[in-house]
Amino acid sequence: MNSARIIYHLARADFLERVRRYSFLVMLGLVVFLGYQTAIGNMALEMGKYRGEFNSAWVGAMMSLIGTFFIGWFGFYMVKGSVARDRETGVGQIMAATPLTRPLYLLGKWLSNFLVLMAMVVVLALAGIIIQLLQGENTQINLLAFLDPFFLIVMPLMALVAAAAVLFEAIPFLQGGFGNIAYFFAFIMFVPLFMENNALKNYPAFEPMGLGLLASEMGKAVTAVHPDYNGDFTLGGGITEGATTTFIWNGIHWTPEFIFARFSLIVIALALTFLSALFFDRFDPSRTRPRRMRMKNSASNSVPAPASTSKPLPTPHLTPLNKAANRFSFFTVLTAELKLLLKGQRWWWYAITGGIIIACFVNSSSVVREIVLPIAWVWPILIWSAIGNREIHNNVQQLTFSSASPVWRQLPAQWLAGFIVTLFMASGAVIRFVIDGDTVGLIALLSGAIFIPSLALAAGVWSGTSKLFEILYMAIWYLGPLNKVPGLDYIGSHSDGYPQFFIPFSMVLIALAIIGRSRQLRN
Repeated sequence: MNSARIIYHLARADFLERVRRYSFLVMLGLVVFLGYQTAIGNMALEMGKYRGEFNSAWVGAMMSLIGTFFIGWFGFYMVKGSVARDRETGVGQIMAATPLTRPLYLLGKWLSNFLVLMAMVVVLALAGIIIQLLQGENTQINLLAFLDPFFLIVMPLMALVAAAAVLFEAIPFLQGGFGNIAYFFAFIMFVPLFMENNALKNYPAFEPMGLGLLASEMGKAVTAVHPDYNGDFTLGGGITEGATTTFIWNGIHWTPEFIFARFSLIVIALALTFLSALFFDRFDPSRTRPRRMRMKNSASNSVPAPASTSKPLPTPHLTPLNKAANRFSFFTVLTAELKLLLKGQRWWWYAITGGIIIACFVNSSSVVREIVLPIAWVWPILIWSAIGNREIHNNVQQLTFSSASPVWRQLPAQWLAGFIVTLFMASGAVIRFVIDGDTVGLIALLSGAIFIPSLALAAGVWSGTSKLFEILYMAIWYLGPLNKVPGLDYIGSHSDGYPQFFIPFSMVLIALAIIGRSRQLRN
């Protein structure tokens, strides 16, 4: 079988497996929701007081930008995990026993990632056609002008995102939750970095998101008609009352230089995939096994095996359990859950935790609420993300779920352990708020301390992985406490923390976790 057929069959099998999952349907639903929000005017592209007429070129460009931003950001989490799944199910070890090479395997994964992302882009493009017809400003569909930005702006970025997912799965320290958080911040940081980079301003076609290229080309069009255009370029927030004047934009004039620049991003994506092969362990556990374990094994291998005997084994004598062994102690379960949560943390993690708690205590209430407490409540995110899914992750759910009353004994202990960790991280802030008499901050803190483990528990139980909580929590944390989005500031950094919403919502999340765990027990 030649290399192309191997890559094709690998990608096809992986693609079909993923599109049959519920998570893919959920992601498609979110893409449709994005299209709906754009159709009803809650999301739009504006240039100060100007906006383009809703013709095919303008709608195609607008939907392309929405696709690059949202699918490029959150689609990464959708496609990341394909290699990990092969590792967990044992398929990877079987493939490793064949002549399949590391570059071919990773190219198949890259192609599968790319196809999954482009499937979501196709749904967004279909929504764009409906939006153009619904707006009614120009109902003539120009397919070439509409599809150009999808092929030349969105497609190269999706190739890069697919390659990034492969690279993150190949590098050991980026495979888990740390990699998820690193991509979240990297994507946020790269957007303004690309927009402000002088080299990319001169060659905007090389900017992966396509923001610079579209802003430049649309700016030229609106300046030709309205010389007073001030350079504003905004995506999101809906059509505002300020955008009162429309202009006609017929799309980008794609020169060979532009096309070469955009397709060079696909070449970079392929290069990233080949680079991933250097880090990929090809499912060989000896490359990632801790040194201590290897030393232990080598020591144990040097001991000669005892000679076998043909004597019959003695009949084992089982000692009956006494009544004390059957006695339930919630405190014991809680202690065990706390130990499991904090297990494996290194000394520097506790040192930074101590520094954050001291920083909360020595600063004023306003500084603590705006700066230090948000840092304190993002530091243990990888600890919280294990709540509710640790049993499935470690494949001990059959053992744990068969214990006595796991819903009413283990689940509350998991939530309470998460609550204690959350409150411990904010202990310096609690003392500071009490000293300063900041009652509003104290209530917001209590509300947030209830909300965080509740979200972790519900997300962990229903998804069976830590990824959903990491994405949801980082998005809420970034939008609410950091960017002052109303209703999401659960910490109270710039508001009262909305305890009237977050405390009842936390109760709903806990109820959902109980329902989800009961469903797991039945199945």
